[in-house]
Amino acid sequence: MGSLLDTPVPANLFDFSQITLNDKQPLVTNDLGRDVTIAELVYLNGYFGDVVEQDGIVNGAAGRINIDSDRTIRTEQIEATDTFTVGDELWFHSGEGSAAGKLVDADPGSGTRVAVGIITEEEGNGGAQTSVTFRPYVQLQAAVAAVATINAEPKTIVAKITADASAGIAVAGLAEGDEIVAVSVICTTANASGTLVLETGDDDDITDGIICAVDKVVTYAGTIDDLHSTLPAAGAQIISVGGTTTATRGIMVITYIPA
Repeated sequence: MGSLLDTPVPANLFDFSQITLNDKQPLVTNDLGRDVTIAELVYLNGYFGDVVEQDGIVNGAAGRINIDSDRTIRTEQIEATDTFTVGDELWFHSGEGSAAGKLVDADPGSGTRVAVGIITEEEGNGGAQTSVTFRPYVQLQAAVAAVATINAEPKTIVAKITADASAGIAVAGLAEGDEIVAVSVICTTANASGTLVLETGDDDDITDGIICAVDKVVTYAGTIDDLHSTLPAAGAQIISVGGTTTATRGIMVITYIPA
């Protein structure tokens, strides 16, 4: 008589699935050139997450992945020969059509890859890792209607410009992965051509020029560049531009979503 373990049991007899109001599960199309399975980490259509479809997602078909950041993920889907260090940034390198992707300890420098979170635990030893646990970065879900887009409350930093900012002043309190969502300026000194810009620490403009010319007047960023609004390791800085950069004074109010 064979073992009961030899009898396959369907994972879900009634093909039941659900999406609760707190879930972050965008519908994506599998364009990897191979089928993907449930619980496999993938990077599809600009989203990183784990496949939640019971039958996986067939190549060329659409399905849902979970991109929720309010959790930790433990997985053995890793490059075992890497060295994972708690507190370091974790990257995902897609295997695309050849094999499942892998979590790696640094930017591999080629292929389809994305920074996905911060390492919180690791198992094994450097060069012979067995698993990694990480806290995922927040991802916007703007393409999906009627679902909450971000699982975090915005926070605010108030930065006072009381000295020459023409060479840039670093903003304390912001960290890698924080997402800038709104910026305003309260002018504190009249300056006919005063303008302030919020940049990354790598000198990439996050906002357009925000006028800071008339004392007590509040102005707002007209644009926020989504290519740079998620902060790099260099963080953010405020820089004054325009005709009289050294004399520009104001209070910049920065709204952001923590990583």
